[in-house]
Amino acid sequence: MDRMTSTADVSAALGTPVSGVEVLDTFAASEAEVVRLRVRSAGSETTVIAKHATGAGVAAARREIRFFEELAPRWDHPAPRLLGATDAGDEILLLSEDLEAAGYRVVGAEVSDAQLHGTIDMLAGLHARFWDDVPEYLLSASEPSVTSSAQALPAEMIARNAAAVRSETARFIPAATELDDAERSVLEEVLEHWELQFLARVADGRAITLIHGDLHFLGNVFFTADDPRPKVIDWSELKPGLGPHDLAYCLSVVPTGDRLARDRELLRRYWEALRAAGMDDYSWELCEWDFRFSVISNLFQSVFQRSVRWYRTSLAAIDALDARATLTGKPPIS
Repeated sequence: MDRMTSTADVSAALGTPVSGVEVLDTFAASEAEVVRLRVRSAGSETTVIAKHATGAGVAAARREIRFFEELAPRWDHPAPRLLGATDAGDEILLLSEDLEAAGYRVVGAEVSDAQLHGTIDMLAGLHARFWDDVPEYLLSASEPSVTSSAQALPAEMIARNAAAVRSETARFIPAATELDDAERSVLEEVLEHWELQFLARVADGRAITLIHGDLHFLGNVFFTADDPRPKVIDWSELKPGLGPHDLAYCLSVVPTGDRLARDRELLRRYWEALRAAGMDDYSWELCEWDFRFSVISNLFQSVFQRSVRWYRTSLAAIDALDARATLTGKPPIS
């Protein structure tokens, strides 16, 4: 933490002299220390969000810097402004705009219909911009990370993801004594078929885009009171994937009395936005399959988190959407 509060390092990252730095808040983060800083300079002060990454977090922070430098300028992105960064090799300091100071807030599961629509429009813009045009550096097997959000390309990443899930399952299932045999059997079925089905889906390399990979309303999506389009943080897990994955993932925490009807309506809005943006060779049948298959893939997140609660939430969504049907048969042709 001393490193993060160093005026010299904040000055270096901002590229301007800083006279004082004060930590105001700290935030939970899995691979980095994240704090809100008050920064004083030339008789004025402002707040910034500082992410300090070391060890395993360095690769993710470096991916996020690359996003800001190379990808964000290519479309009307919803990310906060990057204010500066330093990369010392074994540690990275990244400074970005403080969204809360600009009036943005996390709304959690209490997201409104208008905010859901704004999120879908934002996602369609991201996915359309990189549709079948994923940056080459993200197609390297050595560059992307293996996370709970499934990565479509290169194909060997699917096998690596499946292996990671099997490894975590061996720890999760014995400890999850609350689960009954039927609940456990769903994961067994998924692990038996998921890898081959995903490989079949991406075999021709088409209808793949750039996904955020960790889009959730509980901490990464921010809204203002007067704008339904969100700002989104944590762009370190960008990867090639199925576009509907981001939508399925963010909807997983939003309660509804009729998941099938709600999700199909919102998915249709997403699909129509893609069509309006020129993705007219992406059929509704494939879009719907991709969404339901992504709901299956979301089950893995609960395994990585070792959360019985989210495991059961995922099972309920799988049942409501009959998502297990995507584990057999051939994926639709776009």
